[in-house]
Amino acid sequence: MIDLAFVFFKIGFVAFGGGWAIVGVLKAELVSRGLLTPEQFAQAVSIAQITPGPVAINLATYTGYMHYGFAGALLNTLAFITPPILVALTAWMISRKVRLDKRKITNTLRSLTTIMITVTVVSLFLPYAKIAQVWIIAGTIFLLSAKTRIHPIFLIITGGFLGVLILS
Repeated sequence: MIDLAFVFFKIGFVAFGGGWAIVGVLKAELVSRGLLTPEQFAQAVSIAQITPGPVAINLATYTGYMHYGFAGALLNTLAFITPPILVALTAWMISRKVRLDKRKITNTLRSLTTIMITVTVVSLFLPYAKIAQVWIIAGTIFLLSAKTRIHPIFLIITGGFLGVLILS
């Protein structure tokens, strides 16, 4: 249980930019360590998406629960959120002593976040890249979102439903 919590503690130090920015790193860590299979990871991400709250924290909580029940869920959640709290507290303490260019820091973090989200999307998509129906669904949903005023939630639900139909 401590080993699993340590994975989330370690990743918590680089978990800036929101949940999706870190999902690729979580996948690499959890799958490579044999804590989850790629299929279990995809299921865990799906469950983390539909539950309220940030995806990465939900993923930490769900993975802990899956392996060790309530204690594992609590420990993983605390392990994952502790590093950002420590980093924010340290940054606040330093900012009181040193003047930092907030615009440069924000731009740098935005660039890194964009790269991490792109890597996550590509890594989640690659296993399905050879399935023509996936391309058709993705292209159709993209065009509908770009050219119509259909609410995105309906497009997401429709795309997910169609994906489940063709992949099961």
